[in-house]
Amino acid sequence: MREFDGAEAFAGALRNRHRRFPGRDDPRSRDAMLVPGLSPGFTLAPGEGVFTIGSCFARNVEKALLAHGLSVPTAAFTAPEEEAPGQPNRLLNQYNPGTMLQCLEDLEVPLGARALYEAGPGMVLDALLATGGRPVARARALARRQEIRTLYARGLSVCSTVVVTLGLVEAWFDRADGLYLNEAPGRAVLNAHPGRFVFRQLGPAECRSLLDALLARLLERDRRVLLTVSPVPLQATFAGGDAICRNAYSKAVLRVVAEEAARDHPRVDYFPSYEMVTSAGLTAYGEDQVHVRPRVVDQVIATMTAAYAPGQPAAAE
Repeated sequence: MREFDGAEAFAGALRNRHRRFPGRDDPRSRDAMLVPGLSPGFTLAPGEGVFTIGSCFARNVEKALLAHGLSVPTAAFTAPEEEAPGQPNRLLNQYNPGTMLQCLEDLEVPLGARALYEAGPGMVLDALLATGGRPVARARALARRQEIRTLYARGLSVCSTVVVTLGLVEAWFDRADGLYLNEAPGRAVLNAHPGRFVFRQLGPAECRSLLDALLARLLERDRRVLLTVSPVPLQATFAGGDAICRNAYSKAVLRVVAEEAARDHPRVDYFPSYEMVTSAGLTAYGEDQVHVRPRVVDQVIATMTAAYAPGQPAAAE
């Protein structure tokens, strides 16, 4: 709970020019979308390095940052089409706070084969990856993990700012290996290892603990962090009930946790990409009502770069 002296709260509200929810004639209402007022805690210098961690919306952020002349190591990562169809670096997608933290924890321990599951002679599934349901040779799985570890180690060493895009609170957990997974283990894996896997719907306390551990590792070297919540909805739920309601719960938990973290850490900002997209309703999404329309993504990211990279014109196409 936050508590304010009554007189101070009243005076603060009077000074806040954004205290009222915007009507249609408010400058924050733009093309059927609401754009919250921003007060950036930091800005990005030309050529500065920015590292991205998170869900598929992080890939949209990368493109815009590159267009503004910033260095984005994760954007250069590639994987073969058969491993990452449609997006060469989608292997980097991380959806829940647990797997995001594990990416940083991996840098502190030797490369291992935990959460690799047999899928035929010499073939394995890697449920730590967003497309890990596609079998690959064991040697390739280990080499791929090393490539990602190297990207994190080198990228974080040269980037002063990290954008973290929180995605979901629904997660599968491997109890034998003690790891959160990015993909649900297939039925064959579940049947082969009874009792090994559990499904978790993370609550505010669990998410905050995981996020705090992640931020501790990022902030210890004077990095700055820009937190966002992905507007891309949960596509299917394992928690029971309607996916509409489960998605609302997921985003609400992550939004609260992001707010608290940004409030408690001076070098952490929150950017309202979730609020902007969802304020436009279903018109902001494509025919699948899951992926955000490119023009809407452009509006959101243009707002972000205008605030955090002011005076830096986008590069010519």
